[in-house]
Amino acid sequence: MAIQPEAEVGREDVGGGPTGPHWNEVFTPSELGDGVFDVRWDLRPRLRRWLAHHDLPAASGREVHRPATDAWAMLDGGVIAVSAVTLPGGLPGAVPPPGRHAAADRGPAPSSPLLTPGMRVLGHRALRLLVARLRLTGPGRALSGEHLDVPGVVEDLFDARSHDAADVEQAELLASCTDRATLRWVVTALRP
Repeated sequence: MAIQPEAEVGREDVGGGPTGPHWNEVFTPSELGDGVFDVRWDLRPRLRRWLAHHDLPAASGREVHRPATDAWAMLDGGVIAVSAVTLPGGLPGAVPPPGRHAAADRGPAPSSPLLTPGMRVLGHRALRLLVARLRLTGPGRALSGEHLDVPGVVEDLFDARSHDAADVEQAELLASCTDRATLRWVVTALRP
């Protein structure tokens, strides 16, 4: 199923209602925990353009033998894009399966497997904002671990935002998410 015409994504049509598919056809709850949603592969370039258009605080994480991470901060979380990593003895872009280390004969398996490549939305408010602004049909009730806000307050909070040092720090914190444990810690730390 196509998401929606290119012109519809990111369109700030305040008076318009949902015109796209249901939210969970685009953002799927992740096994990484409550408040983490995987972005369907064919929406990722459009979501990147939407993020760039809104001049959100952004940061990148680049560490040796860790996935490269680009992050955008918004509301109670943000969006992260995780790239593949090449480990010693592995093929370019290879990611070890959970619990396995690419060089198992050289040491114990890491305690927290690296994140697999992909794009993820972190935070329920961030998800609700993207569902509204991308004009998707949203969930009708609270999601697991979510505290529901008064309708419209999430978009009002986003529209009233101003950049400050805390937003930049939030983006940098999001960019540090290269493994499962760090991601879970960051999601918990940013919860309202």
